[in-house]
Amino acid sequence: MSLNTSLHAVANELAQMLSEEQSTVDQLKQVLKQESVALTQHDIKAIETSASVKSKLLKAFSKQVQARLRYLSTQKLDASESGLFDLLNSLDTPQQASIKQQWLTLKKDFKSLLLQNETNGAVIQHSQARNRSLLNILHGNKNQPNLYNESGAAQAPANSHILGEA
Repeated sequence: MSLNTSLHAVANELAQMLSEEQSTVDQLKQVLKQESVALTQHDIKAIETSASVKSKLLKAFSKQVQARLRYLSTQKLDASESGLFDLLNSLDTPQQASIKQQWLTLKKDFKSLLLQNETNGAVIQHSQARNRSLLNILHGNKNQPNLYNESGAAQAPANSHILGEA
């Protein structure tokens, strides 16, 4: 196989890997949008479904990234972004520019995924704090932590011993 044919094969394989990663990132974007809507609507079933799908997609994405990093290693390159750019720069093929663009798009989309996930996490934390506050209102002064006896069993506050008063 000639060097030019080999470079084309490497370029095609790399483009395919990045395409698969992009497809997974696109699916994750959809799931995070659905999760965001479910969070604002307090739709527990949809939240659970999106969490399950998100987990599966993240596992798939992780495997895809690991496969790309292993591929870079098989090309005797550093398994990193600099190794990817070294490989791209060594490809003197028409695909070089499009693969670089593919990589930059993938990177940009992944960063936006991280931001959306952080936003969804903030909504979850806000909901948890709100629910905690509402529960405190409902429980009133009964919302005290359990006390434990010497054997570690919970006991009601009425059965506790007062050690002193201020």
